[in-house]
Amino acid sequence: MTLSRILRSHFALLIVAALSLPATASAHDGHKKDMSDAEMAQMEMHGAAEMHGASSAVRVPSTVGMAGPAAATATSPVTAEQALEAKIAENRITSAGDLFGRLHPIAAHFPIALLLMAAIAEILLFMRPAWGLETTVRFLVSGGAIGAASAAVFGWFAGGWRLEDRSETLALHRWNGTAIAAVAILATWLAFRPGSRMALRFVIAVLAVALVIQGYHGGEMVFGPNHLGLE
Repeated sequence: MTLSRILRSHFALLIVAALSLPATASAHDGHKKDMSDAEMAQMEMHGAAEMHGASSAVRVPSTVGMAGPAAATATSPVTAEQALEAKIAENRITSAGDLFGRLHPIAAHFPIALLLMAAIAEILLFMRPAWGLETTVRFLVSGGAIGAASAAVFGWFAGGWRLEDRSETLALHRWNGTAIAAVAILATWLAFRPGSRMALRFVIAVLAVALVIQGYHGGEMVFGPNHLGLE
């Protein structure tokens, strides 16, 4: 395989990985419209209220039989500031496990970046052994393994401690992420082991593919099915 083909193939892989990251897959509609935080909270609350109203359309409205100020209060819209305050109150941390679960999206970015950079460094080392990037690969892989293990633990707090999920997307994301952490630890051991690098290169390649898949399923969980519009 020529150098240009190698670079093109891995450049395409990085592009797909970047598009698959849950934090960067697409901007929030409210951000696109340059809305304030309060206005976005109000929009979200109204959207949830409309969905709830549609699902319970056969119910008798609570304002039937009410008159005067009571009916007006029951039907008055929520202001942007009230919606923001309600959202802040709703999102308050309730326990240590709740906090750990909320750290998962933050922690997930570090192993993605470090392990993909380890793949690039290993490719460069394969093409230019004289550059001596062995230490760089060890640093990136070991850092990625620590980050992957942390992200996996936080992910279990976020998704719940169970072995089976009714959501197929959550199940794939849970077990693929757990496998990434385990394989990254294996890659760290291989990176520090003297001798042939063939096994390490194979494991790093598997990690790169698994990270792309993991990012895609993370995007599916955040933005919904077919979030990249590929289907």
